[in-house]
Amino acid sequence: MWVFFFMMSWKNIRTAFLPAGGRRNLSHNSLTAAGAFSKKGDTAIFKERTLVYMIFRKDYIGLRTVSRSRKSPHRFYISRDTLEELEHKPEVIVRDIRSFAVLRRDTHTGTIEIEATWLSGDEDHLSGYQDIIPLPYQKIKGCLCASQQGEPVVLKMLSMDIHREQPRFVFKSRRNLHAVLENAAIRRKLIRFLRDQFRWPHAEQIEFYDDFMPYSFIFKEIRENKPVMTGGLILHGQEDLKKAYYSIHT
Repeated sequence: MWVFFFMMSWKNIRTAFLPAGGRRNLSHNSLTAAGAFSKKGDTAIFKERTLVYMIFRKDYIGLRTVSRSRKSPHRFYISRDTLEELEHKPEVIVRDIRSFAVLRRDTHTGTIEIEATWLSGDEDHLSGYQDIIPLPYQKIKGCLCASQQGEPVVLKMLSMDIHREQPRFVFKSRRNLHAVLENAAIRRKLIRFLRDQFRWPHAEQIEFYDDFMPYSFIFKEIRENKPVMTGGLILHGQEDLKKAYYSIHT
């Protein structure tokens, strides 16, 4: 049995295989009462999470962000109708002045991801940066509902800790995993898929078992030491392994 860990940073992603008994703590140190700072000697260090300030009004929502290195150059306005589209659309794109944002809803994890690109300047020269802000969707929806009464609702919170949100991956069968590891192209496909598609904030552990199809697995999501969902992680298009791709079946 093997435990599969991802250690993520802005510049690289490394993969390690450890015996099941060897756990590695990937979470950040606990934050201060406000949740934004930790102390190292006499120095306050702003963690990688982003402080989000949102004001919900009857017709629109205003958004500003503050991170360790910068704060948003202006308030970004999103219409209520646009945000409510996420009830039946997985993704919407919004623009304000020269900046724009992609809003994505993940119904499995219960999150909304705001990928904001902040731009400033004129037509001859634009510069800016990008914020990727995961937030709990029900919290945002609750503020939307409360603001319908006419009074503005103010929300200040930290973005979700994406490092902590990666569950532990445990491979309880070795045959298909070993076959994946022996094929560099398939290995990269599996690593990327696990990294990008299994960001499930409520899952403590994902257990994988061999499927009858080569390079494929049956998985079980574990919460509070109990299985809550079973599905398949299947490699499709195996007649051409260069074009093959993984997908989840539940």
